[in-house]
Amino acid sequence: GGGLGMRGFVGVDVEANLLQCCRLMHSSSIDFLPIILPSDSRVLATVTYTTILEYLVTHFREQRRLFDDSIHALGIGTYEGIVTVGVNESLKEVLKILDSKGLSAVPVVDDRGAVINVYSRSDITFLATATDADSAVSNLSLSLASIFSQQRPDVSTPDRLYTCSRDQTLQSVFEIFASVKFNRLVCVDEAGRCNGIMSARDLVKYFVEEVE
Repeated sequence: GGGLGMRGFVGVDVEANLLQCCRLMHSSSIDFLPIILPSDSRVLATVTYTTILEYLVTHFREQRRLFDDSIHALGIGTYEGIVTVGVNESLKEVLKILDSKGLSAVPVVDDRGAVINVYSRSDITFLATATDADSAVSNLSLSLASIFSQQRPDVSTPDRLYTCSRDQTLQSVFEIFASVKFNRLVCVDEAGRCNGIMSARDLVKYFVEEVE
């Protein structure tokens, strides 16, 4: 069993193991991986970094020493060159930043630089609140503050903001994930300013590299 590729489509057959899935997702820079039944090419399921992490949190056992180290000390996450955007930035500008930096989400800060929310590509509020194509385009000029005020979790799939300290242990991060199933944690200092970001993908990547 293993990877399947068809004109840009990336998937795996049902015989692939979890490590193969992780490696393929990482090498292909994708956030989800279809599991295919080879006999008729049906998609049976989709694997994401969040579902992989759910498995690791439930089943992984390791020395206490590893779990007692901080995520920053273990190098899990990004702690240099962090991109943030102001809450009064227009959606159009924020989407440009996400695209140019290759980001799936970005922390949103207030006038003091404190993190107050997170905006992700998965948020389709500007489409969900539009009445036609023209209003969807005009919504791109709205500020993030306006977008956040219109969010509907049942429709626009906003990314919830979850924060932590970069000095928190791997054990405590696992416990946070077990509780809220985050896509990412925004690391903040005592003043609430962003000093790091750690995603479910970063966590999975760390464990894959440990295996290798």
